[in-house]
Amino acid sequence: MIDYTAVRAELRNLSRGSLLVIAERAAELLPAEQLSVLLGEIVNIEATTLAPVAALIDDTRQFVNAAMAGHYYEAVEINNRGRQEQSIGTDAFVAEFDRLVRRYVLAQEYGQFADTRDSIELLLDLLRHIDAGKDDVLFFADDDGVLNVSVNWHSLLPAYFRCQATILPPVEFARTVVATIDEFVSYGWPHYLAAAYVVADDAQRDALETLVSTGT
Repeated sequence: MIDYTAVRAELRNLSRGSLLVIAERAAELLPAEQLSVLLGEIVNIEATTLAPVAALIDDTRQFVNAAMAGHYYEAVEINNRGRQEQSIGTDAFVAEFDRLVRRYVLAQEYGQFADTRDSIELLLDLLRHIDAGKDDVLFFADDDGVLNVSVNWHSLLPAYFRCQATILPPVEFARTVVATIDEFVSYGWPHYLAAAYVVADDAQRDALETLVSTGT
């Protein structure tokens, strides 16, 4: 039994960005006929001809190109309590990033390994650009970079590692896994290394163990 009073209390304490991610996930999960119940008079829903869903790599490129063109960039001021409020543009970026991650998880479950891997690598390159201090994609008042993006690594990296496991030979797989964890989620080494072990074959696991234990 779900305590809806407690759930409502939790929701009211969430940031605008987190609520946007939840709303988009909910909208995708519901059948079209129930969307009006969810959104009510808050969002105007009109019956229209559905646009074709973009291919995974094209969907990702469109997002990356828009981000690099400054589509999500919006400067905000630090408020009188010394805190930076996240901009609407940053919230939209995070929600779109989260949507793509959900597509990747589903795509690799259906065996679309090459396209999923290539798409994820485009996003990782975008994160590298942001983390290099390039002040042209998102506005941050501090220096936390990618830490502000709220990437769902727990979904993204297992999907990425599974795609790599189907494509890369053992040593290259091991090096890719270790380098990715070191670069983006070094704070969660045991968890993400375990995720790589789960999707690897015996030879890839051996290569991982050798690389982790010896560094070579």
